[in-house]
Amino acid sequence: METAHNSQCSMLNAQWILFAMLFLAAACNFSRGNGDRQPAEEQVAAIDTTFASRTDSVNPEWNRKLDSMLRVATTAKQDTNLAQLYIDIGKLYADNDFEKAKEYYLKVGKLSEELNWNEGRYLYASGCTNILYRQGMIDSGLIIIRQGYNLANKENNEKWIAKTLMSLGGGYFYKSWYGTALEYWTKALHIIEKTGDKETLIKLYDNCGVAYRIIGLPEKALEYDKKALTLFDDKESSLKGLVFYNLATASNLCNDEKTEYYFKEALRICKINNNQYLIAAIYLGLANMILPDNLYLAENYCHKSLKITTEINNPNLSGLANLLLGLIEIFKVNLKQAEKYCITSLEIAQKIGYAEYQVNAHRQLAILYAMQHNFENCAKSINKADSVERFMARESSLRSAEEMEVKYETEKKELKIATLEKERGLMIWLSIAGGAVLLLTMATFFFLWRWTIQKRRLAETRIKQLEQEKQLVATQAVLDGETRERARLARDLHDGLGSMLTGVKLSLLEMKKGATVEYPEVERFDKAMGLLDESVQEMRRVAHHLMPDSLSRFGLKPAVSDFCNNLPSVHFNYYGNESRLDPKMEVMIYRSIHELVNNALKHAGAGKIMVQIIQEPDRIAFTVQDDGCGFDPAAEAQGMGLQNIRTRIASYNGMIDINSKAGEGTEINVELKIDS
Repeated sequence: METAHNSQCSMLNAQWILFAMLFLAAACNFSRGNGDRQPAEEQVAAIDTTFASRTDSVNPEWNRKLDSMLRVATTAKQDTNLAQLYIDIGKLYADNDFEKAKEYYLKVGKLSEELNWNEGRYLYASGCTNILYRQGMIDSGLIIIRQGYNLANKENNEKWIAKTLMSLGGGYFYKSWYGTALEYWTKALHIIEKTGDKETLIKLYDNCGVAYRIIGLPEKALEYDKKALTLFDDKESSLKGLVFYNLATASNLCNDEKTEYYFKEALRICKINNNQYLIAAIYLGLANMILPDNLYLAENYCHKSLKITTEINNPNLSGLANLLLGLIEIFKVNLKQAEKYCITSLEIAQKIGYAEYQVNAHRQLAILYAMQHNFENCAKSINKADSVERFMARESSLRSAEEMEVKYETEKKELKIATLEKERGLMIWLSIAGGAVLLLTMATFFFLWRWTIQKRRLAETRIKQLEQEKQLVATQAVLDGETRERARLARDLHDGLGSMLTGVKLSLLEMKKGATVEYPEVERFDKAMGLLDESVQEMRRVAHHLMPDSLSRFGLKPAVSDFCNNLPSVHFNYYGNESRLDPKMEVMIYRSIHELVNNALKHAGAGKIMVQIIQEPDRIAFTVQDDGCGFDPAAEAQGMGLQNIRTRIASYNGMIDINSKAGEGTEINVELKIDS
């Protein structure tokens, strides 16, 4: 998996935590005297001494190995052994010289075509795609790896189906289509876990960890990265360094005390393997981890990273290094130098089109200008940051639409390719059997038949679509009516029956004041009043559950929170923004959660229930998980509760996933899209 992108996402998320400290520092005229500088410089020296056995320059052993391979390649015979040697040379260059690596992978592709060697075609597609991804040419890489995937499917080669699926997932990951990437990687995992290819399994676990970290689930990322780490032997491979790095980045987001250990292990292993690309990212991770406690050590790490990224020409990491150096200079109140670094980072971000960098650079400049009392430029920088964020929001929506369109087009093209392959085979058979005239006649009948069948299928498909749309409209109408009726009943109960019961209570109290009643009768009167109070409370509870007042007034989070807080065995968590949704959708989600929790309490005998809602700008998802008796989802058919929930979810084109086994509890996940 690409390390620069991973580093960017983690650093950008962590960096804004530091800005609150920055304003406090500015308000207190934060500065560091000479007395603080010496210990930090000693720490820098200590770090350099620790790694003195290995500098960031080219590893002599790596250099000797490369020279030996190049000498052999000049005299080797043009066969599969030479193609494999080119692959090994490309792998050595992959982390240090992208153009050289690509040159040798192209040689592999050319030689494999001459030899008609499919294994070489796979190796070329995989290696060349990885380099193209790193150079930012994602679409070109996807074209090449999809050719390898199609070939593997044609051969039914499980090993390369899995590996090309993994590379396809990587391409969509770089396009920020994280859901699509995880789909491809999950398909690959099903194959690799059966074949026992340990190295590929490590890569897949690591990739999944990176994706989960970026979508905001660092605990899930830690789980996958630790799975990957358990599969390594004692060999200090470059892949092991990458896993340690990703483990450190996820650990840092979880405030794990082992973060520093993971980073330093990654650095040690990457220096052994001369992985300059990852070394630069690790230095930035270390710098980000110790900010703002140790500015001079963090500055030293950033300069080390910047030197490497300049040598290997990696603008992503170079931009991030400049951004962090600008932040360090702001903490040191060296505002002129900070401005230079921030502007450099902004120029790089604009050049490579990285919007997240641009937002952070503009906001950092805004803080810097505020510290200089240059409020005009401060306001301009804030407006630019807001403008880029709005652009990012639009791009996210467009990207989702594009993702769906590309999926559709890809599936359509694959189907078309398969259809054309069948037609080509049929045409060859007809030409051998009947000649030109017979071929023309049969082809005509074939296409007429195909056109008729296709037309009939299209009509059937359209009918099914209309039936589904009609059913969804009817379902939505029923749900709307149910919501209105619940609201009316709740209002009538509260305003009508509630008022009447309260009036009865007051009348009875007035009667008691003017009447002389014996003690036994007083006791019976008080019991009757108690029953009347309980009736009022029960009426209010029923009205609240029919249509919670907090739902219409304050929104989904307070309503679900009130419901869960009244049940001691239910724990509720809410993540993401708290903007209001469409009222009908809020009611649907609340009723679904209410029904699922009641099912868990009544039917599953659950002792602990977890309710979780995650809201993002374009989607909302909720989970209800219990430790009850569980059930078999495939056998469940009679109960109306789950069927009603499925109908409600389907009316909003949502997805529901039920995971349950007898005796192992139940987890129900629902995801819905939010219309912008």
